[in-house]
Amino acid sequence: MSIVAETHNPLVPPVYDLVWSAVAVLVVVAVVAIVLVARRSRRRSSGPLEQRLAELDDLHARGVISDDEHRAARAETLRG
Repeated sequence: MSIVAETHNPLVPPVYDLVWSAVAVLVVVAVVAIVLVARRSRRRSSGPLEQRLAELDDLHARGVISDDEHRAARAETLRG
């Protein structure tokens, strides 16, 4: 019975395995965070259409958003 030792490329430091594992974990964490933020923002803006349009009109009337921002936000809201 022979035991075959795993050979490692001498040109690649062994710490690279650890680094690439950490990079993979960070990518997964970033994707999960993006999905959670997207869901939260979708939930927050899922009110009735009329309410959202009234909110945009109010912001525009108070001068919080410009004409262009108001127009773009209304178009985005109506697109769904």
